[in-house]
This record gives sequence, structure tokens and C-alpha cells, in this order.
Amino acid sequence: MKDITDRTPIPNFYRCRSIFITGATGFMGKILIEKLVRSCPEIGSVYLLIRPTPTKDVPSRLRELTNCQVFDWLRQHRPDALEKLIPVSGDVSLPNLGIEASILQELEENVSVVFNSAARVKFDDNLRSAIDANVKGPKRVAIFCRKLKNLKTFIHVSTAFNNLDKDELSEEIFPTSLDPEILMNFVDSIDDQMLASITKQLVGKCPNVYAYSKALGEQLLRNLCECDEQRLPLVIVRPSIVTAALSEPLPGWIDNLNGPSGMIVGIAKGLVRTVRVDSRLVADLIPVDIAINLMIAAAWDRASSYTLAQMIPVYHCSSGSLNPIRWEDFSRYGTRAGEKFPMKTEIIWYPSASLRTNGFAFKFEVALYHYLPAFVVDTVAVLCWKKPFLTRLYKKVHKAMSCLEFYTMRQWHFVSRNPDLLLEKMSAEDRNTYNFDVRKINWESYMESYVLGVRKYLLKEDSSTLDLRRSNLKM
Repeated sequence: MKDITDRTPIPNFYRCRSIFITGATGFMGKILIEKLVRSCPEIGSVYLLIRPTPTKDVPSRLRELTNCQVFDWLRQHRPDALEKLIPVSGDVSLPNLGIEASILQELEENVSVVFNSAARVKFDDNLRSAIDANVKGPKRVAIFCRKLKNLKTFIHVSTAFNNLDKDELSEEIFPTSLDPEILMNFVDSIDDQMLASITKQLVGKCPNVYAYSKALGEQLLRNLCECDEQRLPLVIVRPSIVTAALSEPLPGWIDNLNGPSGMIVGIAKGLVRTVRVDSRLVADLIPVDIAINLMIAAAWDRASSYTLAQMIPVYHCSSGSLNPIRWEDFSRYGTRAGEKFPMKTEIIWYPSASLRTNGFAFKFEVALYHYLPAFVVDTVAVLCWKKPFLTRLYKKVHKAMSCLEFYTMRQWHFVSRNPDLLLEKMSAEDRNTYNFDVRKINWESYMESYVLGVRKYLLKEDSSTLDLRRSNLKM
């Protein structure tokens, strides 16, 4: 019989190791923390870089984090595991990550694995803020990693959606048109007005400042690794469109309205009646727990097989090339699930939406189904001495939808070979525990879980209201 360390080498690798995580309070950060602590019971300290806010100090933010529903099982069955979470006051926008000298010394002695998931995910952001978070931030984390005496692996979370001037994207770091260091110095030397006026020229073919800055962040990390004698054991993981959890820690768990989640809510509430989407194209969704499992396994593999001569491993965490779901499937499965598990509808329309490729048809339906009813409702509100709201709400909705249009009207092929190679190295037990094989996803079943998750975790609707909602939907 094999020894337990042979059968489960990944938990054994994390045994007694101290981990450092940035972006801990974000969507992916929460799932990463929960999975590490739950699946690696003998893990050492898990240091979480947490930024204090004007209204909440770091201990308060940690309590808020651990009170999240994703930690329900741990609170009930292994509450002592949460004591391994150690908050570190800091910010990736500050030198030395804003960490106090005494704490920094403790981290330098103890930390051997770093996960950098901190990012500014705003498509319509200003370039200065995007560069500060997504280019300067990774640089500061890399400088921090250089100080760690026992560093085994450094995982950087990027995005599959950079360098989109190519139809097929391989698992490698592509050179950027400008050197990141030169660009950072240039941006620091000009004012906001001038930067805004030349942003489009700088971004070029990139769809937004997020994709542009993430590509620059990758290139900067590559430059740091290749030019430094103390090469960092860097791994880059590129998820595609990150969506609700497939199964862990809670099926359908989601905590934000980004991307398809906002689309589901808008359609379910009868607010969104038409969407600019090419229904024939692949959506390339990736459940958040799939991405997290790949990150945890990739860290183990890099530490186990790292050599100075090795290229920086890049993992495309995407579904489109192996198990595609098209936008028409997303719409069809989502509509069925919405009818089976209806949500509270506050708008007069029955939940459904048309997918329009033609720009003129889309604008016509926006005017007919969105702004015309909004004008009527707001006029009635004014006549009743109430504040108009619907036109203003639709402006926000359309602004969010316009940011997604670039992705819903185009398709790319993300070559995804490295995850397969990694699966082959893993034991059967670890493949089961850290499943990231997208070929096993049943999209229809997943969409049902996704819609239920949106209903429960985003809209806070209790399952006891289902019968009432179904009756309302029939009416």
C-alpha cells in the first residue's frame, strides 16, 4: 500500500508551509483561502494582505471575510483551522506592500509560497489606476518575493484576455509594444488630462485598460525574472471569464455582478430585454473553483520541478478549446433555469432576452424595450411626486453591457496544454481533490446551479419563496 504522502503529494507539499496571499478579500481570494485551509489540514500560517479602509480596520475586515458563507463548513466542523489565517495590514500600491518592518521580517523567515491575486478589474478604469494596480502592484510583490529566504513558488493570476490581436493564443508571455518600466515612468511624468487624451493611442488594439495593464504586468515579471540572478520561481495562471463555483465550497457561489452574473440578474428581473451577443461564439466561462484548484496544483508542481533553466510556466485556465459553451447555450440553459427557479421580478417584462448580432437591431430594441418603458415609468413617477429612477438605471446597465460587448462579439482560441500535462503528474487522489479538468463540466447542470447561486447569494432570496415566485411568473 502506498504511503499517504505518495497518494496525496499536494497536501503534503503544503504541510507546515506558510503561505502569503494578496487579493485575499476578493472573489477568487476567498475561494483560494477556503480550499487551501480545508484540503490541506496541516498547512502552516496563511498570511493575508488586507488593506484597511476609512471605515474598517484590518481585524474587522478579517472577521467580515471569515463570516462569509464560503467558510460555513470550516466554522462548523474545523473552527480551529481559521485560526491559521493571519491578517497583515498592507497594500500592493505601497513600497514594501505597506507592511511594518517587524512583520516583514517574520514573513521573510517563514513564507515559502506566494499567491498574487490582487488586481483592479475595471474595464472602463483610468490608465493610471490600472497601471498602479496591475503593473506596479506585481512588481512590488515580486520585490517582496526576492526577500523571502525559503521561497518555493510565486503564482501570479493574470487573464487569458490579453494580447487579443491574435486569434490563437499559446501559453507563453508575449512581448508588449512598450517596455513596462518606460511606460510607468512616462505615465508618472504627465498629468491626468494629458494621460486621458492619449490613453487610446497607448492601449492600441487592446479592448480596455484592464487587458492592457495585465499584459504589461506579465511582461514586467518576465523581465524581472530573466534579468535577475536570483530568478523567481514564477508561474502565471490565466483564467478566462471567471464565474460561479462549480461545486466548492458551495455550488453556484458568487459574490459579484461582473460579467455574465450581471447579465443573469438583469434578464431574470425583466430589466434586460436585448443583448449584443453573437450567439454562435464560444463564451469561454471558467468556474472559480476550477481556477483555484489549478493554481494550488501549479504551485506544487513548480516547487517540485523548478530549475533555473526552465521557462516561466503559463497556464490557460479556459474551457473553450476542450469543452465549449456557446452564448446561445448560455442563454438557453439560463432561461430554463430562470423559469424553474424564478427570482423576484420588479419590472413588468417576463424574464427573457434576445441575442442580437446586428448593431441596428440591437439599438432599435434598446429604444423600444428599455428606454421607452423607462420614460413611461419615470413620467408616472414624476406625476406621483416620486423620484424617477429607471432611465438612470438603464444608463448604468448599458454602460456595463458596452464593456462586455468586445468579448461577446468575438472569439479566441486559447491553447490549453499545460493543465493537461499537470493532470498527468498528479496522483488519482489529488486529481479528485483538486479537479480542474474542464471536460467534466456539464454546462446545463452548471447553469442551473449558477442561476440558483445568483438567486441565493447575490439577491439573497430564500428557497422558501420559490412557490410564490413561480406563481408570480405564471401571472
